[in-house]
Formats: sequence, C-alpha cells, structure tokens
Amino acid sequence: MREPRALVSSRWDRGRIAFNGSPVWMVNLPLMLRCLASSLLLSAAAIDAASRGWSLIWPVCVVMLAYPLLLLLYRVWETELTHIVIDDARLTWHGGILTRRVASVELYRIENVEARSDWWERIFGFGTLVIESSDVNRPLWVLRGLPEVERLRDALTEYVVAVHNTMGIGKFNVGRV
Repeated sequence: MREPRALVSSRWDRGRIAFNGSPVWMVNLPLMLRCLASSLLLSAAAIDAASRGWSLIWPVCVVMLAYPLLLLLYRVWETELTHIVIDDARLTWHGGILTRRVASVELYRIENVEARSDWWERIFGFGTLVIESSDVNRPLWVLRGLPEVERLRDALTEYVVAVHNTMGIGKFNVGRV
C-alpha cells in the first residue's frame, strides 16, 4: 500500500498543497476486528457441529468464512484507491473500485471544518476531517483516515480564511461550539 503524504503548511501561500494522499489503512481496524471475531465464532461453530456428526457443515462454513474476508478485502482495496488532494483552491476526492468517482468543492464554499479522532485513532495518529460547505450537491464531506488531522484542519482553516478574505466573504465558522 502506498503511504499517505501530508504536506501541512503553517501559512497560506499561493500554489501550496495542504494534503495529497490516501487515507491510512488503519482506518479499517474496527472492520478487521469484527471480521476476525466473526471468523473465529464461525470456525468454533463449525468445529462444534462437525463433532456432533453434521457432515455438510464444512462447505457451509467455507462460504460463511469467505464473506467477512471478501468484505475486508473490498474495504482495504477501496481505502487504497481513495485519493484526496487539498490545495489552495479546492478539495478534490477520487474514489471507487468498479465505478470511479471524482468530486471537488471550492475552498470559498467551505463554511465549517472539524477534526475528530477517537481514542484508538489518536494512538495511530490519524482522524476524520468533517467539512460543511455551501455546495448544494454535497454539503457535508467526511474524510476518514487522514494523518495529522488537527494540523490539517488548521492549515485548511487558514486556506479558507485567506480565500474568504480575498473574495470579500465575511462568514466563516471554525469548529463546533
């Protein structure tokens, strides 16, 4: 898997990139643990059923074990193929496996930027960036698995404030109260 690159700027400069990369793969840790737990439970149930003389349990168990593993593989692959770029003009998101999608929002449309990190995400150094925008088609952006999410939020906030000042836009909210 490719490593995400976080180029977090401490001040807003024309042509700078705040973030260019993919979410960290550890964002899938809860799903990994759920898949592991369900696989262990299904294996224990299959062993118990086989010890009681059920002969068709192994093919059923193989099919039931394949589902969590395929789900996990799909999610990790989807995370790997997600690419996010935040520069001085817009936020662009590329994603999808079978159907590739690209979406973007101009920085002047961003109204609120929030950084969230659960306790286990803080241990691994990443979090979720929640962006509220005035865009009609996509008013809420939730970008999971971004490294150094608080520094990224600060850099994006500076970018947005600078764009708003340049364009004469007076309304901007930072975080939630």
